[in-house]
Amino acid sequence: SQATVLEPLEGYEEVGVSLYQAVPKGGRMDLVVEKATEVGATRIVPLLTARGLVRPRDAKVGRWRRVAEAAARQSLRLSVPEVAEPVGFPEAIREAGTGGVLLHNDLELEPLEAVISTPASLFVGPEGGWSEEELRSAEEAGLALAQLGPYRLRSETAGVVAAARARAALERYVRESG
Repeated sequence: SQATVLEPLEGYEEVGVSLYQAVPKGGRMDLVVEKATEVGATRIVPLLTARGLVRPRDAKVGRWRRVAEAAARQSLRLSVPEVAEPVGFPEAIREAGTGGVLLHNDLELEPLEAVISTPASLFVGPEGGWSEEELRSAEEAGLALAQLGPYRLRSETAGVVAAARARAALERYVRESG
């Protein structure tokens, strides 16, 4: 089959936003995948953490990939974000490197927009929060710590909000520097 370009996309540049999301209870990861896809995450990584209660089965990853495909179609995205296999926290912070931002509910921290860089790797913890070891490991690995504001958000809400705010901040930066 063939395709014809009707009009080129002017000024559109994909900014990389990876969401490392601690897997929430129930079917809430479906919601995270759907909404993070809609707001422009380019990669979604189910994250296994010390205080996370959920260890997803293999079948779940396939389901999340189908959810991402449907959400990409619905939101008219040009591409479907990658939904990776679940990964443990130590491996994830090594993978993200210094472009990672660990979100933590501490008002002393800078807001996400002040520390974000491209490509962005956002870490959202479980309902029980990050362990002291995870916080220490993240800082030692060079991840920035940031907060999303004064309200305590559910894990799934924080992931979607973080992806949307990071995407908006990075798109603004690309526009202004381009």
